[in-house]
Amino acid sequence: MVGKGGPLVPALFLAACCALSCAVAGCGAYSVSGGIPAHIRTVGVEFFENRTVEAGLEEQLSRAISDRLVAQSQLRYASSRVADAVVRGTIVEVREEPLTYTGAQASRYQVTITAQAEVWDRVRRRALWERDVVRGQGTYDPTTGLAGREAAYSQAVREVAQHIVDGLLSGW
Repeated sequence: MVGKGGPLVPALFLAACCALSCAVAGCGAYSVSGGIPAHIRTVGVEFFENRTVEAGLEEQLSRAISDRLVAQSQLRYASSRVADAVVRGTIVEVREEPLTYTGAQASRYQVTITAQAEVWDRVRRRALWERDVVRGQGTYDPTTGLAGREAAYSQAVREVAQHIVDGLLSGW
């Protein structure tokens, strides 16, 4: 450094301004147009295929995705048979395993739900977004009984739904 106000200070200022300009220009494209093509105005959600032994997850996940889409986007919900885009996929795995122990007893369990998902553009007949692995997790204390377990599963389902909706809306 040359001294107070020397040539290094304007150079750093200029570099910082350039970096900020590049960042704003790069992000501006995403924030203005989003990840949804202009021709997509309605979206439907098919029941996910459930390849696990946990009954009812496919309905919970489909409902959670629908609720999030309505709450977080300008898209209108429509039947998957007539919507411009359709969210669909498969619940491929559910794991429930001890997370923490008190002595020899499990004191906290973690539920992990893994799904494959895609958003299909019915108009242009192509995938808008797809992921082979979308995960959500929830935890519960076994002393809370069935209510705690169900809450953990609901949390995991909501996380999977959020990841899918975020993917659709951002186009990533």
